Amino acid sequence: MVVGYDGMNLVPLDVTLNEPVLFFYNRGRLVRTIQLDQLYESKSQLLRTVSHLAWVHNIGFNSSNKFIVELVSGKKVAFAPKSGAREPVRPTGT
Repeated sequence: MVVGYDGMNLVPLDVTLNEPVLFFYNRGRLVRTIQLDQLYESKSQLLRTVSHLAWVHNIGFNSSNKFIVELVSGKKVAFAPKSGAREPVRPTGT
């Protein structure tokens, strides 16, 4: 199971890159936490909204059962849902 940031795709303007945004659980146990600094090099890469910063455009599972995160830059990052391990994004499995 994957649980996302409480604010969904938005984080506060004063967020730091060590903010956890994704939580991967397997059999009820937390197995991995993904922080913003594992997705972005700089806070300036986040998209400013009226009152917050957007960190993600779309998230969900693809046909290969990988958890796909589409960053605000358009880059896609894939994770194994059971372990939270980062995996390559395949062109046909985006």
